[in-house]
Amino acid sequence: MKVSRKQMTILTALARAHHVDDPTPYTHFSYVDSAGHYSGTDVTGNIATLERLATAGIIRLHGDEEDFTVELVERADFLSGWFDGARAAQRGEGTDYSSYCSMPMAFVAGHQHWHEQQKPSAIQYKDEFQRRCHGFPCVDTGEIWKQE
Repeated sequence: MKVSRKQMTILTALARAHHVDDPTPYTHFSYVDSAGHYSGTDVTGNIATLERLATAGIIRLHGDEEDFTVELVERADFLSGWFDGARAAQRGEGTDYSSYCSMPMAFVAGHQHWHEQQKPSAIQYKDEFQRRCHGFPCVDTGEIWKQE
């Protein structure tokens, strides 16, 4: 299984989302509220891909065409799968474990994102600039950021 580039863009935006009460002026344009509803241009920018993810049972769309939010169907499973996929990639493991994961697409996406972050051109996650991603360490603090 490989996650398409358009799906990766949205799934990565979900994993990078900051809490709406803690906005950042830097590179993130995705937010999550206390109810687990995601918003922002990085999340809602591609309606066709969102509809495919909704059909696959990964997300739900709330609202109308003009103003909507995205909810992960099983948010804890998604975040856990994303984290586990990134850790597997870091250890040099493949995506075989994804079939045992409750959210295989999240596992594979986390795995793919870890590999993308290893490219020299990748912008590193840095707490100083509030550039964070769920399950990934910030290079300046060494701490793994977890989305609440």
